Amino acid sequence: MVSVEVSITPGTSRYDEDEEAWQSQVSTLYAALLDEVGGVTTGGAAVPGAKGAWDTVLIALGSSGALTAAVACFRSWLARDRTRTLTLTWTGDSGAEQRITVSGDNIDRASLQALARAVGERIGDPATGGGRSDGAGPGGAGAR
Repeated sequence: MVSVEVSITPGTSRYDEDEEAWQSQVSTLYAALLDEVGGVTTGGAAVPGAKGAWDTVLIALGSSGALTAAVACFRSWLARDRTRTLTLTWTGDSGAEQRITVSGDNIDRASLQALARAVGERIGDPATGGGRSDGAGPGGAGAR
């Protein structure tokens, strides 16, 4: 199955990244993504000047259903605190890194459109902005 691997970096202007309250909020996001989307993996990444490693969270979006679930999780989590942000990073079809940052005070329908287009193009799903001209593939002719 073709999918788009998206790196998720949460942020806030309210808390320091190492505060327990912030870590709890981030854990809530990751748990929701795991429950709703699946395909969530984490790995440590060394940060220059920091002790230890920060977790990198990746989700694999391979269908319009997974994308819809992820976007619902993002919106719900961001809406709870207007100081929250999410930076989403993925590699586009051209091999170039794509990145968007959305925040609790500007999340709207259009905010995640670039991600939806990238996923749709990669998986060939016209429901997410991609598609194959033959109508085959997820969401195409004959799909149920």
